[in-house]
Amino acid sequence: VHFPDVERVEWLNKILVQAWPYFGTIMEKTFKEVVEPKIRAKNVHLKTCTFTKINFGEKCPRINGIKAYTKEIDRRQITLDLQICYIGDCEIHMDISKFNLGVKGVQLYGTLRVILEPLLSDPPFVGAVTLFFMQKPHLEINWAGMSNLLDVPGISVMSDSLIQDFIAARLVLPNRITVPLKKNMNIAHLRFPRSHGVIRVHLLEAENLVQKDSFLGAIRGKSDPYALLRLGTVQHRSKTVSRDLNPIWNETFEFVVHEVHGQDLEVDLYDEDPDKDDFMGSLVIKLLDVRNDRTVDEWFPLSKTTSGHLHLKLEWLSLVNDQEKLHEDKKGLPTAILIVYLESAFNLPKNHFEYSNGECGAKKIKNNKYLKKTEQEPSSFVLLTVGNKTQKSKTCNFSKDPTWGQAFTFFVHNAHSQSLHVEIKDKDRDTALGTSVICLSHLLKDPNMTLDQRFQLDHSSADSFIKMNLVLR
Repeated sequence: VHFPDVERVEWLNKILVQAWPYFGTIMEKTFKEVVEPKIRAKNVHLKTCTFTKINFGEKCPRINGIKAYTKEIDRRQITLDLQICYIGDCEIHMDISKFNLGVKGVQLYGTLRVILEPLLSDPPFVGAVTLFFMQKPHLEINWAGMSNLLDVPGISVMSDSLIQDFIAARLVLPNRITVPLKKNMNIAHLRFPRSHGVIRVHLLEAENLVQKDSFLGAIRGKSDPYALLRLGTVQHRSKTVSRDLNPIWNETFEFVVHEVHGQDLEVDLYDEDPDKDDFMGSLVIKLLDVRNDRTVDEWFPLSKTTSGHLHLKLEWLSLVNDQEKLHEDKKGLPTAILIVYLESAFNLPKNHFEYSNGECGAKKIKNNKYLKKTEQEPSSFVLLTVGNKTQKSKTCNFSKDPTWGQAFTFFVHNAHSQSLHVEIKDKDRDTALGTSVICLSHLLKDPNMTLDQRFQLDHSSADSFIKMNLVLR
């Protein structure tokens, strides 16, 4: 008797087929009552946005298989991987400023993880459900009305990659959606669970790569290879080695691991060309194997190609709260990670003229049109910077008390001297609503190297704060 890791669930697909028409009715109502008002509020040019047709069609998503994890997981949770396949005949049209555009058919493939936790002893027996894709899902969209799309004010070119990035920013690790099923359930620790570790990848060299460059379309020459390394939404690119089928890189990259089970490190090799880069082979490495072995130094055969091997050294680095291990690395490699849980802000000024250096100093503006614009609440986003890396939060529209609810990770080289720089900006005027600088050495004063508090904003009002949870490991 054979019990495969991935099980077929035709009974569940039959339920989806039966429920799909009712799902379409619910989504039609959601698009009209929720999505349409949000689109109109995004930009003055989108105020006329109206959905003219919403039809999710007859073809529903299929679940090709489910894998249930039973080993090395918390006993109070259920973890499932769903292999999603959707070849849909949906049709959605909307009018914006007398222009018609929309979608006529979608294809999507990916692995969706579902975590049910915590398990409870009373109804509903599960406290919350968490959803996310392990890697970026494959997406193809058949656009309708695209010929006039560039003429619509305030609309940029929509593409499959743009939508993929939109999904990744919300539903691909480390991003996730958590829905509480029980009242008064605290889901903060479910939305932002602690990272499992860091994988350090030494991209060393390759050999016997395929020849991709050609001369006059006939004589094969050498290639100009480079590597793309991906884990979740994070991607690193190596340098390009010119005219070499046995390139040597000797580069090091690091990734924060948010899930060990089911997550893979993907490596693709390409030949750099002026027009379109040629694919030279790929490699997939299971993170669970690296964690178990701690260090892996091997030549890996490339797949999806006729020849080639890649030499990698992989190291698994555990996260600990031991301050003695925070000494600066002699090779200049990071020694710690800073996890920033960006929660919310309070009492943001409507514009940067409202306060100056913490003191009320409103400036008189003669332009009545500008004065009218500043009467509305700010649409704010946050820029977080450590060293030379800056990350940007999503934008919260029209609120002086915005809630972002996002997590960010930074690699730290010297916790004793580096700082976290925070800047809140207004999307519409690109002006600062407040700033803050937190020295990472403050975290070293706490036994758990954690700060969970409201931070006073500089260059803002006296009662403007930002709420963050900072963890150093």
